[in-house]
Amino acid sequence: MGAVTEEGKFREINIEFLAKGGGEAFDIFYKTESFGTDKFVKFASTEPRHQEKVKRLLEEGTDQDFYIHEEDLFKYYSHATRSLRAVMSNPNIPVKVKTEKIYEVSKGVMKEFFDNNTSEKILETSEEVMEMMEECMSTAEAGFHGITEITSKDYYTYTHSVNVGLYCMTFGVKSKMPKNDTRELSLGGMLHDVGKAKVDYALINKDGKLTDEEFEKMKIHTTEGAKTLSGMHCFASNVVRMASEHHEKFKGGGYPIGKIGNEIHLFARICKIMDVYDALTTRRSYKKALSAFDTLIIMKKQMANDFDPELLQNFIRLMGPDL
Repeated sequence: MGAVTEEGKFREINIEFLAKGGGEAFDIFYKTESFGTDKFVKFASTEPRHQEKVKRLLEEGTDQDFYIHEEDLFKYYSHATRSLRAVMSNPNIPVKVKTEKIYEVSKGVMKEFFDNNTSEKILETSEEVMEMMEECMSTAEAGFHGITEITSKDYYTYTHSVNVGLYCMTFGVKSKMPKNDTRELSLGGMLHDVGKAKVDYALINKDGKLTDEEFEKMKIHTTEGAKTLSGMHCFASNVVRMASEHHEKFKGGGYPIGKIGNEIHLFARICKIMDVYDALTTRRSYKKALSAFDTLIIMKKQMANDFDPELLQNFIRLMGPDL
C-alpha cells in the first residue's frame, strides 16, 4: 500500500483499544524509514479483508508501533471509549487495571487538545470517559489514595487536567453528591483549563514564576475556556462556570471578575481546591512535589482566604488516613 511522508500528521495509538473482532472506522499505519526519512505505510484499511490482519495482530501480539492519521483522532477516541465499555463490564479485570486504562485514554484526549491543536470536537469524548471512571470508582468505593496511585506525578497541562477531574470526581463520590452532579463536577474538573489552549505555549511551560505582564496574559484562560465550552453547545452551564470561575477566591481578589463567597459556583469552589492540591503535589522542572500532608498545611494556613473553608475541611476529612 502507499507510503505517506507527513510526519506531523500521524499519531501513535494503543492497539489494546482496537476491537477484537475488527471493524475499525479508520486506517492503521506503521512507520518505516527510507533514506533517512520516516514514512507511514498503511497496514490495514477499513475493508473487511484488512480487518482480518488487525484481528491476527491482536491475537498474536506485537512490539510494532501503529499510527492513525490525525483526521481520524475523533473516531479513534470514540472507538477507544467503546472498547473501555467492554473492559468495564468484565468482572475478571481488577478495578486498578480498569482505572489505569481509563486514565490513559483521558490523558490521550487532553494531550491531543493541548499539545497538537486538535479540534475542540475531541473534547466531546471526555464526557463518556469520565462517566466510566465515575462508575468504576463508585463500585470500588476507592478513596483519594486510589486516585493518587494512578495519577501522573509530573506536571503537564493535560495530566493536570485529568488529575483535577479525578479528584473532583472522588470528592463528589465520597461526599455522596447526586450522580449527575458528580459527573458534571468531574467533567468540569477535567475541562477546567481548556482555555490554556489559547495562551502562548511557552508561557504555559515557563520554568518559575510569571512576570506581572505574563500573568495578565495567563489570566485570559478562564474566560477563553468558558467561551470554548459554551460555544460547543454540549456541556452543562455548571461545567462552563468551572472553567470561568476556578481562579476566583473565596474572600475576594481572584479573577476574572473578583467574585466572593457563594457568588462563586459550588463546583468551581471545589475545583479550585483540587486544582491547587494537584499543582502542589506534582513535580515540575523547577520544584519538587510536596507531600499530601504538607500541601494541605499550606492550603489551610497560608492560602486560607482562597478556599471555601467548609469545603476545604471536608476535603481534608475525606482524605483521612490517606495523608
